[in-house]
Amino acid sequence: MKRPGQALAFLPLITVLSIGSGGLVPAVAQEQPASAPAAAATVPPTASGLSDKEKALLQKINALKAPRWRPFGACGYDWSAWKLMAGGVRTTNVQCGGATTAGNLTEPAATTNTASVAVHCDTLKLSIRSGDQAWSAWRLPYSVAESKERGGEDLMVVALCANAKPIPTTQPATPPAVPPATKPATKPAANPAQKPPTTKP
Repeated sequence: MKRPGQALAFLPLITVLSIGSGGLVPAVAQEQPASAPAAAATVPPTASGLSDKEKALLQKINALKAPRWRPFGACGYDWSAWKLMAGGVRTTNVQCGGATTAGNLTEPAATTNTASVAVHCDTLKLSIRSGDQAWSAWRLPYSVAESKERGGEDLMVVALCANAKPIPTTQPATPPAVPPATKPATKPAANPAQKPPTTKP
């Protein structure tokens, strides 16, 4: 008499032999019709196959993933805090010195000078304001070769103005068109003397 454990030991061998000898029915490959919507749904869309709304949402997602502070030369700019002011001027915070080139600014360090920067993309000029002081005169941005303290402003202005959305022009409100006055249609007066003919069934 065989032990139950020994009979189970041969079970994997029996399974392999039955599969090898055709014990299982092979699956028949069937071609799906060309217009199968399920196949199209499983393929992820490429960036070129997106609708305009989907592209806009994808840009928004990528913008949210971008780091808040972007380094340009010796300064870091708060890229997520750009504000559009009157006359097409864009403003944000800028920190120069210290660890600004690391690209991971969160709080101003003791050696970092915090200021505000204003950029006018039409003229490609900028102005700087430190604390409560007045804005500086408009000037062209400095390159790294021109200034150790403010170098890289030219790259910042290029990155901002090349990707800035156009400023919407405000159109004067046009009054609604008034349709020409027309006479109201009058119903013909009923003549009580005439009665509709009655027919008997």
